[in-house]
Amino acid sequence: MKQIPVLTSRWCSPLLLVLVTVLIYLPGLYGGFEFDDGVNILENSALKLDKLSLDSILSVAMSGKSGPLGRPISMLSFAANYYLTDFEPLFFKLTNVFIHILAGLGVYVFVRQLVLALDRGKVGQPDPSHASTVALTTTGIWLVHPLNLTSVLYVVQRMTSLTALFTFFALAAYVFGRRQTIEGDSSRGLLLILIGVGPVTGIAALSKENGALAPYLMLCIELIVFRFVSTHKSTRVFLCVLFSAVVLIPIVMLGLNFERFADYVASGYVQREFSMAERLLTQPQVLMFYLRLLLMPSASALGIFHDDFPVSTSLTQNSGTLVSVVAILSLILIGLFAIRRAPALAVGILWFFAGHVMESTVLGLEMVHEHRNYLPIVGPIFAAAYYFWHPNFRTIEKKAKYGIVILAIAVFSSVTYVRSVEWSNLVDHAAIEVHNHPQSNRANYQMGRMYFMLYSNEPNIKMATLADQYFERAMKLGGNSVYPVAARILLAYKIRAEPTPGLVEIAVNRLQHGPPWEANMGALNNLVNCQMTEYCRLAETDMTALLMAVIANPDASPKMKGTAHSLLGGYYAVKLDKLELAIPHIKAAVKSEPDRIEYRLDLVRLHGVTDNFIAARLELDAARKLDKWGLQKARLDAESALLDSASRARTN
Repeated sequence: MKQIPVLTSRWCSPLLLVLVTVLIYLPGLYGGFEFDDGVNILENSALKLDKLSLDSILSVAMSGKSGPLGRPISMLSFAANYYLTDFEPLFFKLTNVFIHILAGLGVYVFVRQLVLALDRGKVGQPDPSHASTVALTTTGIWLVHPLNLTSVLYVVQRMTSLTALFTFFALAAYVFGRRQTIEGDSSRGLLLILIGVGPVTGIAALSKENGALAPYLMLCIELIVFRFVSTHKSTRVFLCVLFSAVVLIPIVMLGLNFERFADYVASGYVQREFSMAERLLTQPQVLMFYLRLLLMPSASALGIFHDDFPVSTSLTQNSGTLVSVVAILSLILIGLFAIRRAPALAVGILWFFAGHVMESTVLGLEMVHEHRNYLPIVGPIFAAAYYFWHPNFRTIEKKAKYGIVILAIAVFSSVTYVRSVEWSNLVDHAAIEVHNHPQSNRANYQMGRMYFMLYSNEPNIKMATLADQYFERAMKLGGNSVYPVAARILLAYKIRAEPTPGLVEIAVNRLQHGPPWEANMGALNNLVNCQMTEYCRLAETDMTALLMAVIANPDASPKMKGTAHSLLGGYYAVKLDKLELAIPHIKAAVKSEPDRIEYRLDLVRLHGVTDNFIAARLELDAARKLDKWGLQKARLDAESALLDSASRARTN
């Protein structure tokens, strides 16, 4: 009987690693949507595919608002989930686990090729078993490491796992292609390099902007591992031209668009409670925090919310800032000096910091998120595995090495499993988050939301009291957030009581004088909807004061002001039936965001209701011009038909 090849190493089966990965994430599949899942997925109407057509697919691809590229690949994957299973979180999370496993395959393929490339200078041929063992060890630890959990169970972070998946395969194609050029097959090698640098990197960047780092990671590998060695001079010339373009084109583009880039960076800090200088001073401590979690992941230190991380204002504010700066500079210097003598160590160190270049430097992003480590931690894990399994490292017997690796995977798996169980229930997860991060505004707000939901499902004044306590704590910790303030108002009306005096004034002050946080518009939208359709009874002066506070904030973005005008116009039109007051605000919304078709259609309807059909037609024509791809044609045609019907009825 012919023997079936066994896809295993001597210590562990890749299939067993997949099984372990599935098992540790299994409890978390039964949790719900969390945090930013709402605004990016549940509230994105474009994702609700009811038919597969070119128009609907293009509409989905262009619906992303998370980054400058819109992340269309990620948005299409969310829409595919909805089309097949509606908004059922289990299947969204199951898809994420599948992507995580595929990304693990990418890690394995890439690391194996990298080890073969590193070992090529030895006497004789590289040892494939060494490459496979290092790759399997790296993949196994990476798959089960608790630092990666938020990239799997936090649904919206599929953006992170997708971009990493394609980045790993882009890098694998590059390294394999370079090996081919060195071994004499230049045409095949160059084709693989072009595939990696071109379409695969492009797909990675369209999943999330971090994918654009792939060519720079390739350059790091080239400088450390290959050093532009090739059997053909033409290949070296090609590589020099390629990487010159990779480096120079962004510099030229940045130079030509420096003002626009500077405005983009500055706009990111308008809504933050820290400056660029404070972010740059804090990030060294954040990076060291990530490294501690990589080496010693503690379930109590990990979490979805890290808004309680202390912000540094100077190098001398505390010893941690200066120590972290010195530690990072030392590590980078070690990585640079190791390029010749210990290239695998250089790859491990420099990979980690290169992977954080986009999200841990000047951009005005939030201070800390665990999912940012999904790609960077591959470097340190690989370096440790490479030297641990190096033939010259004989201090530990092979059998003991197998035991150590299995123990490490078991320890990391157990922590991830505990976290996965925590994520299996929204209420329990919120309670654990607030216990581990009591100074986190978001953790306290989330706990309040859970008690609010429990009260809504089964009215019990104790639940409402606890909800208000957590909202009040979040309000005191929350800086410029009005979510907990709005939540206390909604809760008061839910239990048929009057809101605590002064809440509206607090919210108005934050909206008008605090850093303008765009997410606050969601809280105002909740209040407006409650006023118009449910149980809220805020005075007209209070509701309008809240929205006018945004408009009066000199730092508020056009998007925020447009939203405020739109909400105020809708409130006047629907709730108060004051169309003469509604129209100027909808016009102001159009002026703030002239490219928003929704605002123009609101104006079309208001003009139609007031029998101003000429103005309505002009706005409808302007909306058609904005619909360059014809994605809104059916909707615009429907509005046109309604106008025609109203006009005929008026004439008759």
